[in-house]
Amino acid sequence: MEACVRMDYRILGPLELRSAGRPVALGGERQQKLLALLLLGTGTVVSFDRLIDELWEDPPQTARRQVCNAAAAVRRVVTGGGGRLTTSTHGYRLDLPDGRLDADLFHAQVRDAEVAAGEGMPAQAVALLQSALDLWRGPVLAGLRSASIDAAAEGLREQRLQAVERLAELRLELGEVASLLGELTGQVAEHPLRESLRATLMRALDRAGRRGDALTVFEQGRRALAEELGADPGPELRSLHAELLRAQPEPEPERRPVVKVRPSSLPFDIPDFTGRESEVDWLVEAIGTRSPAIVTIEGMGGIGKTALAVHVAHRLEDRFPDGRCYVDLRGFTADTTPMTAGAALESLLRQIGVPAEEIPVDPAARRDLWLAEMAHRRVLVVLDNAADAGQVRPLLPGASGAVVLIVSRCHLMAIEGAVPVSLDVLPADDAVALFRRIAGPDRADAEPEAVADVISLCGRLPLAIRIAASRFCRRPWSVAHLAEQLRDRQRRARAFTANDLSVAGVLALSYHHLAADRQELFRLLALVPGADFDAYAAAALAGVPVYDAQDVLEELVECNLLMQRRSDRYCLHDLVRDCARDLADEADAPSELDTARRRLFDYYLHLADVRGRRSLPGRRGFGTGLTWEPELPASASEEDDIRQLRAEYKNMVAVADYASAHGWHVHAWQLPCLLTPYLTRVGLRSGVLELSRNALKAAQALGDRCGESMALTNIAFALREAGRHGEVLEFLDRAIAISRELGDLPAAIGGLRDLGASQVQAGMLDDAATSFAEAVALARSIGDQRAEVNSTIDLGFVDCNLGRYREADARFRDALAMHQLDGYVGGEVVVLINIGWLAQLRGRDAEAAVALERAVRLSREIGMSRGEGISLAWLGVTYRRQGRIADALAVGREALESARRMDLREPEGDALNGLAETCLAAGRLREAEALLWNAEELAMAGALPMVRARAHEGLAHVAARRGDLAWARTHWERAVALYPDGAVDAENPRAHLGDAGAECMRCVSGQEAPRALTVVREIASVG
Repeated sequence: MEACVRMDYRILGPLELRSAGRPVALGGERQQKLLALLLLGTGTVVSFDRLIDELWEDPPQTARRQVCNAAAAVRRVVTGGGGRLTTSTHGYRLDLPDGRLDADLFHAQVRDAEVAAGEGMPAQAVALLQSALDLWRGPVLAGLRSASIDAAAEGLREQRLQAVERLAELRLELGEVASLLGELTGQVAEHPLRESLRATLMRALDRAGRRGDALTVFEQGRRALAEELGADPGPELRSLHAELLRAQPEPEPERRPVVKVRPSSLPFDIPDFTGRESEVDWLVEAIGTRSPAIVTIEGMGGIGKTALAVHVAHRLEDRFPDGRCYVDLRGFTADTTPMTAGAALESLLRQIGVPAEEIPVDPAARRDLWLAEMAHRRVLVVLDNAADAGQVRPLLPGASGAVVLIVSRCHLMAIEGAVPVSLDVLPADDAVALFRRIAGPDRADAEPEAVADVISLCGRLPLAIRIAASRFCRRPWSVAHLAEQLRDRQRRARAFTANDLSVAGVLALSYHHLAADRQELFRLLALVPGADFDAYAAAALAGVPVYDAQDVLEELVECNLLMQRRSDRYCLHDLVRDCARDLADEADAPSELDTARRRLFDYYLHLADVRGRRSLPGRRGFGTGLTWEPELPASASEEDDIRQLRAEYKNMVAVADYASAHGWHVHAWQLPCLLTPYLTRVGLRSGVLELSRNALKAAQALGDRCGESMALTNIAFALREAGRHGEVLEFLDRAIAISRELGDLPAAIGGLRDLGASQVQAGMLDDAATSFAEAVALARSIGDQRAEVNSTIDLGFVDCNLGRYREADARFRDALAMHQLDGYVGGEVVVLINIGWLAQLRGRDAEAAVALERAVRLSREIGMSRGEGISLAWLGVTYRRQGRIADALAVGREALESARRMDLREPEGDALNGLAETCLAAGRLREAEALLWNAEELAMAGALPMVRARAHEGLAHVAARRGDLAWARTHWERAVALYPDGAVDAENPRAHLGDAGAECMRCVSGQEAPRALTVVREIASVG
């Protein structure tokens, strides 16, 4: 939290604390005075005795206890802002992060100003001193009195006056006269005994051609010193007075003092600048040829925008002989308002050599002078840290020889003619190179894997890498230890802080410039468990209409607080997410965050429920119990449903995982049960078992028997896919028993069908027939005709695998008649596919073609994409068997495209195998082999043994066609091993293993079915 919620302490004026740009309540006078004393002694122990003496003239007996109470109140305030108040045996010590106390900032800027002046950069020194003096808001700790406070206040007052004197001297060196005279006159009147101020005023008057007035000022000072102190002027004043008397005659006032103009005001180019080669090359080429004339470098805080701009500007030094100007516009600077256009123009005019007294006061006049001065100059202007287009537009020169490079966190779309360069995080290689350069190549190269971890934990953000590497190179750590530091969120915030600079603080500056409603949504986005989100999820999270959420998200993108990888998807950089989470913890009550999180989880639950109703036929439904309906994206078809599930399923899994880990039991069981059919459909079976086990625990914790039954069924499915058939039957028996106990007979029917499917896969075909027959009887007993038909189709499938083709045909025809009677076209498609498959098994390809063509036509009429894809795959096989190779190729490609479009993994595998078999028949061995290996890979990933077995059959045929019979035999043997016991498809490889010259369903291409298999089937059907 410290890194994002910055607390600033102000003593250069009334005592004030500010957090997130807002004042913080400090309590009563005693607490304020105690904090003031601790701030004056920051980093040292302030004793109890001294505190008591400072807080009371006549301390009471309870003074020490009252000090402890006041210290406890102070501790609560400072701890929330990153400070640390520690108690020792002698007193209290307050430690603050660097850069949080305004007096420390004042001293640092004064020191930096002297360094700049010593290095010949008076303009930079002036800016630093002015910034230091701007920190003062009045007398030190105004309103608080004690001996220590009074002494400290007097010391700081003297340091301020010294800074005022030094600033005046430097401004005079730069040629400022007219603007300086009025200020100096007032300061000398306020401090008549300050000889240094009086001397600077005398020099300024002399420069302005007013030597007589300068001598008068000396005489006034001499009298004041004599009357107040009984002393004469010091050596500096006497020497200056004598110099003015000797200088006769009085010179004419200079109209335009000669000012030594530095050819460049650019900041230092960091020596370890790394990466960004493509951006650097483009910028150097484009800016060097002054086409375009305006370039914006945009990106999130810490991405390296300023470093890139300064680096490029230094590279272009020889192409802009009239100067390189640089202004920090302070658009995103802590506790500082953005620089006005007038102030920026004054700085720019000074940098190109215009004397201060010739710079107009009116901003519009300054703008005119800037345009006139730039008319014939070749100058590169770098405008850094721009707040928005409005701040920048008045600073743009109209000259064709000038180029402006603008750096901003925001998208500056309103600047006409500007070409944007948007910076993303560093590429992995560049990120590693930057870490190596700072941390040292020897230590980094010794732990390459740990370096990769550190780079990942830094999110490849240049500022984070730079701070982490700088911290590492100063410690005796291993890189692995640094990575461990970065894995913990709280320790990560400390690791990404160096002196007065922190990653989170830099990122939070963008947040503080947002309106309140934008800030609220930004904080809430930290609650999203998944990797990305859309406007509908954000709307649910914030409880606002979608169009309002969309507006905020777009503004966050424009401020580079959000990333947009796709047109409708948004995501947070990992370190931005940390910042948002810390801000949420600070600003929002836990109950408010939980309410927002529940809205988001309800959205994903509702989406999974609604979008699965049409696209996942056969999915067991249940009431989610939601008391509201989150707004969902529009969906006009099954394809739209699948597209939305495809976009969100990873986020839904993340929500389910979070819900399981944090006791959100309803979401923890309902989301997996709604999502498992989709995961199965797309072949993502590997995570189903863990999801379902978590769902079971959640349902049991709630005592929800319906949820328990569904979770048991899903666990059984996952175990079945893993081949753990013994456990499958146990879980399904438990699920069916619960359904019967609850009187949920439709669920019991579903359980019996799942049991039968598991028994088929285990090769227990007779047991499967018993389970399906029981499902038929149960469905008939409750009048559920659709369940009865579906269970009848299941029985027909078992009959096919047992070679009982006539019984299977009768069941399929009965099912078809029932679906046609009740007008269920989707069910009719399913039956037609089974009829077509059975006709293929029986060698009746013309009959198969009729059934499958009708299935394709009906699927398209009702928009049943799954039915269309499966029908096309088997129709391609039929055309190939009929010798219609061109038609088979066309239909096969359609089938493959349809399956991939709908994320249907098993139909995709069937389409790959079928198309490969057609390519084989067409003599395209290389194409067939590639398709078959694709099918094998897909089947391995999706745990699809039937698809994999068929792929090995195809690979065997390819090998056989090439004359490699040994390799062909290996593939056929592998296929036999993969097929479940009793599967009729296993007869194909067995036929080849028995007779190398045999033909089978997979390789035939003509009118007749393979004779060997036909005889086997006819014998089986008679039996």
